[in-house]
Amino acid sequence: MLKRKKTFVSTLAAAVLAAALAAPYQDGIYRDVAPGYNDEVIVTVTVRDGEIIALTAENRSGEESEYFGKAEAGMAAAILEKQGIEEVDTVTGATGTSQSILTAMEGILEQAVYTGEDGRTQPEGQAT
Repeated sequence: MLKRKKTFVSTLAAAVLAAALAAPYQDGIYRDVAPGYNDEVIVTVTVRDGEIIALTAENRSGEESEYFGKAEAGMAAAILEKQGIEEVDTVTGATGTSQSILTAMEGILEQAVYTGEDGRTQPEGQAT
């Protein structure tokens, strides 16, 4: 009986850890601003089930060049794929706007970081 109980507890702990690892971000819609080439760049990110599912960027002035669109599309694709900004490169030809998006993303990721009931800022096994 004791062996079976330990196995159940181990299995339950593994399931809880797996669920925590799958959800490093708190669900919600997050927004942050960074200085941009013509005006501030506003980045909005949607997190659902612990994953980044959408990212949009806009220039506060409303004027968005083809380079801005190129940066937004390229950066969004890379950030969604990597689920963060580590190892995300800027978009060639739109380096300034790409950097603005990365700067805003730093603030967004600080807002969205997982906070468990025990106060950890990351699930066990996740780098901070």
